[in-house]
Amino acid sequence: MDRPEVGPAPVVRRTPFLLPPTSGYPATIDPALAERLERAYGDLMRGGMSAEALAVARQSQENADSAAPATVLAAQAYFIAGSCSGAVAELTGLVAEWPQFVAAQVLLGHCRESLGDLPGAASAYAAVASLNRLAEAQLAKIGRQARDAAVGRIRGWLAGEDIEAARAGLTDLKDWAPGDAESLIAVSELAAALGDRRLELEFIRALVGKAVPERAVLERQAQLELDVGNAGAGLAILEQLQLQHPEEPGIGVSLERARFDWRLTMLPDSAQGLAASPELDRGQLAALLYWVFPRVRHSRPAKAIIASDVLDHPYRTEIVRVVNLGIMAIDPNLHAFRPHDAAQRADALLGLLRVLERSRGALDCFGGSAVDADLSLESTCELAARCQLLDEPADCLPRATLPGSTAMNMARNATRQLEQE
Repeated sequence: MDRPEVGPAPVVRRTPFLLPPTSGYPATIDPALAERLERAYGDLMRGGMSAEALAVARQSQENADSAAPATVLAAQAYFIAGSCSGAVAELTGLVAEWPQFVAAQVLLGHCRESLGDLPGAASAYAAVASLNRLAEAQLAKIGRQARDAAVGRIRGWLAGEDIEAARAGLTDLKDWAPGDAESLIAVSELAAALGDRRLELEFIRALVGKAVPERAVLERQAQLELDVGNAGAGLAILEQLQLQHPEEPGIGVSLERARFDWRLTMLPDSAQGLAASPELDRGQLAALLYWVFPRVRHSRPAKAIIASDVLDHPYRTEIVRVVNLGIMAIDPNLHAFRPHDAAQRADALLGLLRVLERSRGALDCFGGSAVDADLSLESTCELAARCQLLDEPADCLPRATLPGSTAMNMARNATRQLEQE
């Protein structure tokens, strides 16, 4: 840490960045201690020796009641001695504990600004801008330059794959970034690069509320609303975009997905959570088929089969329904459903094909095929591809395990076929 020279300080040309060391201190302090600090501050401002002020500060720091204001006085002594770096070293830890300590933040912001750390200066000014007009004015003065510097710094960390530094920098930037459209776009782009979709949505919402957004911004907002925000709001945005751009097929596809996802928000939490499961078991797959398709939930089965191994299962009702509708099968020899076995993609495709097969009238994609117990894996994949349950035929992988997201995507595709009946 730089040390101030011992000797007379130059006659102080009053600077508004040097406030009384107790100014804005949010805790109480003994009047006698406060008077001692104020007297040392006054002497310093009148041209007193910075070393003497520092000595008073160090003595006062020994008393917990006056330690924080004494640290401000010490920083002011360093500043008067020409050492902004010494002042920053004193104040950085202090403002972490007392973020709304006006005297500390105003001097810290000024010293960081003098040292060329504009993002750091903006962060200090922003912490007390609502309490101090000078801090508010300085933040407005340097805000955009500080933003540009912060954005460049964060992008550099991202390029160097220093994700933690980038995330910390973005957390700080979002607390003081100017509210203009350019800043909102920059912060939302950084949030997207870091994968922080909630923060990205927060700033895109602010952007949409401030200016007429481009279509791409609205489409991104709709996607984020569906994923991590308000699904109903996302659906409304896409419906409006489709009215404005009926010729754009991509909007129609997104709207179809949005309607499906919005319906999922109406389901019980246990059903909604299935989409996030990294690997569904057979019981979870049965629950997914039951809850996603109302015609499964409300159909009256002709059979009355209860597998012996699901009587105490939390998804007993759902399993019994899909088994009795013939959508999923049980082991005929053991009379067991095996609900805890990992579901395979073939299980989901067969179940979805049987849901489609039960629809009113045979779908053209079946071409006369029946989804019976003897359907081979190869035929299952071919039929699933014809009925567009798969985004790509190569996605079939019938023996692969089944993530919840994959099952939901297949179910979404099946819903599209049902709605086209």
